[in-house]
Amino acid sequence: MKHYIKGGNNTKKETKKQLPKPITIIVNKVLPVIVLLVAGFFFIPYVSMNFQNNDVDHINKNNEAIMFYSSTCSHCRKVYPKIFWHNVLNFNNADNQIQTINVQNPNNKHYINEFAVQETPTFMKPNNPDMRVVSNDVQVINDFSER
Repeated sequence: MKHYIKGGNNTKKETKKQLPKPITIIVNKVLPVIVLLVAGFFFIPYVSMNFQNNDVDHINKNNEAIMFYSSTCSHCRKVYPKIFWHNVLNFNNADNQIQTINVQNPNNKHYINEFAVQETPTFMKPNNPDMRVVSNDVQVINDFSER
């Protein structure tokens, strides 16, 4: 004969309120993906700026412009994410991309002397090194690129 103890099978799960299944799915599956995408949108350019191995062996004459930057420069940190996403959106069109050259990289130091880079960020036209602008204002950079 089986004896049942009153209240012995009650679990805390029965007394706990549960969210409806669609909300649970959103909270457990969709929300973390959205958070990762948003975090990635903000942090990927900075990771690219600081950790990419940016050994530039030649100037690409097909690019819209060249950006000489330093990863420790506060002005470069302001403008680099905009240039990064500009290049991502124009991935298949080299004519609209801006080549980035980290002048802190020992292999890129020769560009400082070769193109007389004195400040960062410096933007230069690849076909006309005398056309250059030093700015972190996106509108000024856009106007320069479109000339």
